[in-house]
Amino acid sequence: MRFVVVTSAPLAAGFRLAGVETVVVERDRDPVPVVQALAALPDVGLLVVTDDIWSAVPQRTRATLESLPSPIVLGVPAGAGAPLEAAGGEPMLEEALERAIGHRVELNGPGVAGGGAS
Repeated sequence: MRFVVVTSAPLAAGFRLAGVETVVVERDRDPVPVVQALAALPDVGLLVVTDDIWSAVPQRTRATLESLPSPIVLGVPAGAGAPLEAAGGEPMLEEALERAIGHRVELNGPGVAGGGAS
């Protein structure tokens, strides 16, 4: 199964350096067809979309993509300085993990939103 990240050009190099397959969506391009096409590929197991792209996808389409049994589709913060918490104050990574695996996971420790040094 493939792990694919959909992101903007400024963030793509970092993902590529980490060895992740990356698809760039230009600012003036509609991301919906790109994300839907990748989600339809049978060999994509995890599809991560950076928040700068994910926010341009209509809510109804996001909900449909997030409810797919496969691939797991996750929106993640986009780059340095991106918020680590959702609008309600819930850490975005914990929320994404819960959607992806169906179980609540609480992260604690240095560098984790809401966590502290033990």
